[in-house]
Amino acid sequence: ARPADLQWFRDAKLGMFVCWGPVTLTGKEIGWSRGAPPWGRRPGMRGGTGATPADVYDSLYKKWKPDQFDARQWVRVAKDAGAKYMIFLVKHHDGFCLYDTKLTDYKSTGPESAWKVDVMKQIADACHEAGLKLIVYYSQPDWHHPDYLSDQHGRYITYLHGQIRELLTGYGRIDGLWFDGLRARGDERHADKYEGAELWRAEELFKMARSLQPHLIINNRCGLPGDFDTPEQKIGQFQTHRPWESCITLGTQWAWKPNDRIKSPKECVDILVRCAGGG
Repeated sequence: ARPADLQWFRDAKLGMFVCWGPVTLTGKEIGWSRGAPPWGRRPGMRGGTGATPADVYDSLYKKWKPDQFDARQWVRVAKDAGAKYMIFLVKHHDGFCLYDTKLTDYKSTGPESAWKVDVMKQIADACHEAGLKLIVYYSQPDWHHPDYLSDQHGRYITYLHGQIRELLTGYGRIDGLWFDGLRARGDERHADKYEGAELWRAEELFKMARSLQPHLIINNRCGLPGDFDTPEQKIGQFQTHRPWESCITLGTQWAWKPNDRIKSPKECVDILVRCAGGG
């Protein structure tokens, strides 16, 4: 991204990261609580070890109907907290889509969905109305898609690129893309062979994305450096040459669960101050 396109992100200091989906019916973690799919786990696939059987997990959306959802209220909460942007999850590693994609029926608007709401549209409209920047979270790994990491992985890449095109052409201005390619943490010598840029045709993907929305900022989890780093559940190191964003949960997991331990206001302020001072 151009320096001018990154300036708002450098200045923002606080954003709201929303991870949500049918998994809330179980109170367990999004994606990671799903068991192995019917076709089994494949080389390079880190998912498929959760407690909820895959067929049960994959059917949750047929019962998930959060009728009290109010996108404008969520945006108001973000703005009242001082957040300058929202990161909204449209697809996690479980493959379920919270938008009206034309490429799969495994979505919130699908024929078997109990709810039939294009959540992304409501979030995007609310953010645009309120002047809140919007970054879209999209997981490249997809443990539901039968072609992912298979001999037909090329078909999956066509699917992935097609979905990014849909998101960047159907929902107005998108300020950033937050990919989540499950890159190895720590020693990169042990990074899985399936986790590089070539797995996602990342250079082609970035070029396509910026041809559609040239101002986009993109994170560092697609096998390429991108525009900003994303230390997870920890404070980033002090640096001025490159921005970073610490993604830290308010509770003990990314998805909602009953009786979770929520960080105190003091803990939250401490994290914010340390992040704001880190470059």
